[in-house]
Amino acid sequence: MERDQLIETVRGLAAADDRVVALFLSGSLGQGVGDAYSDADFIVVVEPAAHQTFIEEAKAWLAAGLDLVHFRRTFPNMPLFTSVTAEWLRADLTITVPGMVHGAKDRLKPLYDPRALFEALPDRLAPRSADPEKVEAMVCEFLRILGLLHVVVGREEWAVSVTGTGMLRNQLIALMVEELDLPSPTGALHLKRHLSPQDMDLVTNLPVAEANRDSVVSTNFAYARIFLPRARALAERVGAAWPEAFEAATRAKLKRDLGADWDGPALGVVR
Repeated sequence: MERDQLIETVRGLAAADDRVVALFLSGSLGQGVGDAYSDADFIVVVEPAAHQTFIEEAKAWLAAGLDLVHFRRTFPNMPLFTSVTAEWLRADLTITVPGMVHGAKDRLKPLYDPRALFEALPDRLAPRSADPEKVEAMVCEFLRILGLLHVVVGREEWAVSVTGTGMLRNQLIALMVEELDLPSPTGALHLKRHLSPQDMDLVTNLPVAEANRDSVVSTNFAYARIFLPRARALAERVGAAWPEAFEAATRAKLKRDLGADWDGPALGVVR
């Protein structure tokens, strides 16, 4: 089975089910910017009375047409499912009801739409400013991970510390995406479509920590020097509270325990 066959199979499942009101293709394929590696993101619109039952039966519904080797609900309280077929084709399902289709005509492709729900959608979504609470939470999580540096250095848990630097890297990339005011979230596997060439170059050339003290400390501090000024600028732009006390406590703790400051000259070379 090829991806186009998968899409046609799911369209057939929708058209044959009286509970299904509409089926849309979303994601990069729905926007017409997908490539050979894009997954198929489906929005299944069902009758309100059938919504909960359809969610419970989603795996069986999809497995009626596809040979699934993986099917999982992504978040416990959200009707979003990821799946993988035996051919390693990826299909995601979002199950919703009429009036709750979040999208626009430039971001969705109707596959089955007998009630013409697509025509009621806006032509495009307005830019979305960053959520101040999300920005504050992002900064606090970065500081929390950064502050744990004193723990892994003290215990000499170098394998754990390398994982921590990867988490900081993810927070920085998430910040870059949040700065863009995109109409809706972007896929994590297609950053080049959205980040500027300068940011892509920055991400590509970020230091990667080796499992030793000097490398781990210098990498953590390098990420801090990039992330914190950009995060503060975004927080000021959207009116997010800045955790001044948390930042000061983290800076002081690392300086006491490591003998260095992320803005100082002696990065990762003190003993």
